[in-house]
Amino acid sequence: MSDPLLDEVRWDGDTLRVRGMLRDAPPGPAADVGLVLRERDGDRVHELPAEVRDTGFSATVAAGALPRGLWDVSLRTGSATAPLTYHPGLDSVPRRRFLPDSTAVVAYFALRGGGLALDVGGAPHPAGSTTADALAWNADDEELVVRGHLAVPAAETPVSATLVLHERGGATYEVIARLEAGPDRLDYTAAVPLTRAFVDDPLPRGTWSAHLVLGFAGMHRDLLVFAPADPVELHVRRRLVPVRVTTARAPEPLTISVGR
Repeated sequence: MSDPLLDEVRWDGDTLRVRGMLRDAPPGPAADVGLVLRERDGDRVHELPAEVRDTGFSATVAAGALPRGLWDVSLRTGSATAPLTYHPGLDSVPRRRFLPDSTAVVAYFALRGGGLALDVGGAPHPAGSTTADALAWNADDEELVVRGHLAVPAAETPVSATLVLHERGGATYEVIARLEAGPDRLDYTAAVPLTRAFVDDPLPRGTWSAHLVLGFAGMHRDLLVFAPADPVELHVRRRLVPVRVTTARAPEPLTISVGR
């Protein structure tokens, strides 16, 4: 079974309606068809009825009946299941609704033209990973520069990006990442200050893991950043005291160690 070709994804009040075509289905009715919602980080599965006429299908999801969580949406025909994925020509902008109890429900497509998902409740969810292209030391501003890219179509470009560094003790440190969008990729650049030459609070001592947080119309998606092939090792001065800075090497997740 090939991926269903979606024609429509829209909210009708608190009900999400999906409609599309089965590209390899023979003409005629299909009795054994269902919409499958599978919890991404758990074991729960919900199956809902779907209607098929000739090669077209349609289904509805009552958002208020779904438990909180992140649900991947697929279409089952017989014993075969295929994700409902983004196709060119379909609006890929996330679609948000608020239930009567103020719970936010967002229907969106994963990065890189991925499958349709329903986020009920808006809790933080990991959305995959990205590998940094390069690290560089900017001696003029005394910053560690992180550069990378995501292979995403222009229709899925986020509105903001932040490099969030997590220390093992629970602290976080954030810097805004600059975005440059092309027709089929998104370049990001983030500069992490390491001395007090230009800022009052450079990255503190510790070992920090890197995440790229993308903002989409009020939603956020967290990508774990993996290290590039060439690490950085240098010494910076803080109050005239040399401090060692090192980074992890591919294929490990990107970490920045200050004073270790």
